[in-house]
Amino acid sequence: MFKPKMIENEKDFKCSKGHKLQIVTIALDPKLSRNQRLLCKECLENIELDAKVVGLRTIISLIEENQGKKLEKIQNVIMNEINLIEQLHGIVDQMKSFVIQQFTELITIIMEWIQSLKQQGSQFTQYSFYEELEIMILKQNKTDDNLPILINEIQKTNLCWISKFNPKLDYFNQLLEYNKCQEILSNVNLGSQNNTQNKQQQQFRGGEIKLKLIDQSVKQSERCDGIAFDSSGSIMLSTQQNDIKVWSFQNGTIKLIKTLQGHTKWIQCLIYSKKQNSFISGDVTIRCWKQQDSTKWISSQPYEEHKLFVKCLLLNSNEDLLFSGSDDESIKVWKVDFNKNILKYIYSLNKHEGYVLALSLNYSETQLVSCAKGKNQIIIWERKEQDKYEFKYFVKQSIQEQGKKVRFIKENQFIWVTSCKEIDKFYVFELKEGVFQEIQEKTIDLVTNNQILDECRFPIMYNKDKNLIIIRHKTYFYIIREMNNGNFKIVDQFNCDSYSIYGNMTNNGQYLVYWDDKKKGYSIYELSNK
Repeated sequence: MFKPKMIENEKDFKCSKGHKLQIVTIALDPKLSRNQRLLCKECLENIELDAKVVGLRTIISLIEENQGKKLEKIQNVIMNEINLIEQLHGIVDQMKSFVIQQFTELITIIMEWIQSLKQQGSQFTQYSFYEELEIMILKQNKTDDNLPILINEIQKTNLCWISKFNPKLDYFNQLLEYNKCQEILSNVNLGSQNNTQNKQQQQFRGGEIKLKLIDQSVKQSERCDGIAFDSSGSIMLSTQQNDIKVWSFQNGTIKLIKTLQGHTKWIQCLIYSKKQNSFISGDVTIRCWKQQDSTKWISSQPYEEHKLFVKCLLLNSNEDLLFSGSDDESIKVWKVDFNKNILKYIYSLNKHEGYVLALSLNYSETQLVSCAKGKNQIIIWERKEQDKYEFKYFVKQSIQEQGKKVRFIKENQFIWVTSCKEIDKFYVFELKEGVFQEIQEKTIDLVTNNQILDECRFPIMYNKDKNLIIIRHKTYFYIIREMNNGNFKIVDQFNCDSYSIYGNMTNNGQYLVYWDDKKKGYSIYELSNK
């Protein structure tokens, strides 16, 4: 690649005496200057030298040989570097192809998204004169009663496409345009939510909610750590140490059907399928339960990936993934098959430095939020390629305190409640500039109680259709609603005068059921709007 080349011309060499003859010899005397070392034939005849003399051609050959060896070494170094840089070029070229492919796929998703919405809109262009006339007459011209349902379908479509769009967009999260895209996606989703909620907000935000006591006759002296309902609200589960009680639930009254045994340690949590007659329970192990008939349930094997107590369980909307949080500071992810009544362990999420106590997914299921015992232990996990969740970041907080309850209530909004003695507050976090940030003006003060810590086993309850949040914090129940300005307000609260309170709300938001150690039994309330 490289060849040595002398910059001087041999014919231009002159001796120091000014003889106009060709240089033929070089004097190798360090005491001489440059030109004094160059000797022509006349110089040789008239000078006496003690130093060794060598012919010019010989010297030139020696210098060229040395330069050749040096260039060979330099060439080897450079070629090695070039080989590495060419590899880098190949990788960058692959990255370029990948980026172009991702942008192409993003544009394809956008075009298909737009087309999907257009098709959805075209379905609403046709109507029946007779049906509309019937609605006008029977419903006194309230022809838009089904509008929230239609807009809700549009919202579902948007969430579906957002879940496809976000993972690919995240490859470019360092670009300025990334945050602009996230703001647009947030606005798309919030716009759909606002449309569907406008009527609900007019109905629910303006009216009171009333808690009506239905029954407190069913007693249980031993503590109940968890309650869960099936999708219809006709079956209730509760725990009693190592046992699971199955109750019929009708019009706010419960009747024991069966006691299920199998766990060997104190059961900490329950979650009921919304699609099948199956549920999952956890102590240190996790079990699936499948209903065979009205009084018979079968248990799976105990799954033993966790080393300590399992404190929270979460199913995705398809109910093919289970997330379990444990005192061993890990979140395990499982493949679920309710038909076969089995779980399959997939992988573990390990970043927390404390007991994992609460889990929640946003509506598109692109973000998982978790909180653990300890200060500043809220983590966002993000769904990546192949639908695997990975650590994204710890959420920054304004306080250095712990909380044991967290819940997404919108696509880009979750709430978190403190559990320490010193601070009793309800916090709101929203997605801003690509990260979840605390919205301080939406913080709510709860009743001050610096004597006890809050418990984790009664999770935040939320009913979107009724704009209803129920939080059990320390000894109090709080009923919270979102106002028209986007802030939250406590619309009712009551004190149970007990620290040990465990319960749940039916899926339709009609009934609240809990066990407490003061009454040593179950309290059933109906929630109605005045």
